Amino acid sequence: MTPGGPAESDFRLPDGRRALAGAVLLHPDGRVLLQLRDDKPGIESPGLWSLFGGGLDEGETPADGMIREVEEEIGFRVRHYRPLFVFDGWRGQYHIYLAAIAEPLERLTLTEGAGFAYWDVAAVKVEPKVTELARLSLAAMQVLQDQRATSGPEEELVPGAGY
Repeated sequence: MTPGGPAESDFRLPDGRRALAGAVLLHPDGRVLLQLRDDKPGIESPGLWSLFGGGLDEGETPADGMIREVEEEIGFRVRHYRPLFVFDGWRGQYHIYLAAIAEPLERLTLTEGAGFAYWDVAAVKVEPKVTELARLSLAAMQVLQDQRATSGPEEELVPGAGY
């Protein structure tokens, strides 16, 4: 999921921007699952690592859109998640969620993008080929983790996920 992109038939806000939803897919071991965008002309952020997600359909809630997009793109149905933040970007409004995933790559089916991989968050921070939206999302996750650490680590970071 990246800012901008080609015109699509998904829902538009009254000002013409796209309404989008995506997820930071967090593994219990702390790694995050990212998508390698296709490296072809005409798409936004080709060849960069980003979040799974995409445009909302007419009448779809952001949470439902995030769940649908993740399932379409890797065959995994998100069950445990929480809102992370909303970014009111220039070309779109991005609803980003923190979602639990414990599946090994071998049990997922990539249907969009050039690849996918679990990443250590520290490695993402120094990787030059990561979208700004993914970086912003991981920074928001870190703030949430820091707040959790100071207010009671017994609380689940992703409600219902057990971590």
